[in-house]
Amino acid sequence: MSNHSWETIKEKDFEKMLESSISKLPPDNIAAAVTPWKKPMYRILAGLALNAFILDFLWLEYVLPAIGTTLLLLGFCNLRHENKWFKICFILSVFQTIYFYTFLILNTSIYRTVIYNTQAVFILKLFHLAILFFELVCLWRGVLSVQQKAGISPHGRGATALIVWYALLCLLALIQYSGWIVPGAMIVSYIFIIRSLCKLSKEFDEAGYVIRPAYKKVSDRSIVILLLSILLAGSACGYTFGGSYPMEWTVLKADEAAKAADTKSRLLQLGFPEYVLNDISAEDLAACEGARQVVVNVADEPAEDIRNLRITGVGVQISGEKEQWIIFHHFLWKKDFGCSGTEAIQLLPAYHVVSDGWESAGDVTGRVLYDKNGETFVSDYYFLGSQTDVSNNIQGEDQNSTQVFAAFSMPYGSRQQRGYVSYTVNEIQEGYTVSSWFNYIHQKNWFQYPAVTAMEKRMHEELSSIGAFRLIQDEFLFDPVDGNVELDN
Repeated sequence: MSNHSWETIKEKDFEKMLESSISKLPPDNIAAAVTPWKKPMYRILAGLALNAFILDFLWLEYVLPAIGTTLLLLGFCNLRHENKWFKICFILSVFQTIYFYTFLILNTSIYRTVIYNTQAVFILKLFHLAILFFELVCLWRGVLSVQQKAGISPHGRGATALIVWYALLCLLALIQYSGWIVPGAMIVSYIFIIRSLCKLSKEFDEAGYVIRPAYKKVSDRSIVILLLSILLAGSACGYTFGGSYPMEWTVLKADEAAKAADTKSRLLQLGFPEYVLNDISAEDLAACEGARQVVVNVADEPAEDIRNLRITGVGVQISGEKEQWIIFHHFLWKKDFGCSGTEAIQLLPAYHVVSDGWESAGDVTGRVLYDKNGETFVSDYYFLGSQTDVSNNIQGEDQNSTQVFAAFSMPYGSRQQRGYVSYTVNEIQEGYTVSSWFNYIHQKNWFQYPAVTAMEKRMHEELSSIGAFRLIQDEFLFDPVDGNVELDN
């Protein structure tokens, strides 16, 4: 083609020729590599938003911050080579990711409450909060640095407002603000702050500034898969190794049954069930010496849609200056126990239920047993004693509630899981029945997050058949005068 021909081609015709020579637009990943600012910045803003608001249902209080923390990591990872401030933000986001995912894994263990209540974790939480504010300051400085390189008049109003917004959020949490006006205004202001920060991408595009993307040996997808793999593996370990109490099991000695043989024979004559009597410790048997009367109530309670749990109440009247009774609550799993998590017994003794008629005459005792490979193993409860819980009454005032609990775990593969609790009461006034409640909290499966023990579940929440736990209640109610048991099962 001659020079004259080139000169006759108009500029618009030349542009049409270029457009026709390109069959389609480049893929999104290629376009992002050319102008990489928008994608990481949007990830950072989305991450900040997901970490700012907590929705306390459907586990969103864990899912949304987990996504937000991951987005912050990916966003700052792409910008870490742009300036030193974004590099610091990336380092801080790595710490945030380790911190948050560690706590997600700890939530699968029943020991999380013990760990959370330590002084070290409290200091770590304060340190994490300080890191969050420092990260926002570095984000603000990083944006100003980019604006200077792009030839834009430096301004960081949005980032500055974000720092103030988070400070106000912490203040509201500190004073435990419960109104809706201020939080509503903060939500609206947060939307405007994020909108202001989003405009930065448009400013950089208009200025023609191109950010050099950070070279990554590992792709974003690989980072997400790695984090999910760590979370799943850590959670599996948490549920497996941190889902039950460490019990001190020993083989039941053969000569223990020979102790207090005379007392045992006397109790059998009075009608004490032999399967319960065989599980009673020698010390508790000795306390029944001089028994005058035995009252028994047996109830096969439905568990897992079958009558699988047998609860037996036994009252033993013993000689003394005052009328005195030893109350035994015995449980026996007749078939498969199911999940080997945590179990709990909530005991409402007669001196709590009928405080005008009975008083405590000693500590609560008991133990747990199981069979395996032809041998019987025995252990003390992991916890046996009183627990005080603080709750609000109708007037909004704090009230203390002290209850007796026994907590334990059974090993996987055990059979005939059983145990008992016992206590002694003295009569204060005549004419009162003995009413003693035995509430058994059974863990049906592992599907709970965060992980809590059966005792914690009973102390702080109402139980139903829905969820990982089930409550089975039994009342042992009898008249101490004639020994008649009032059946309500």
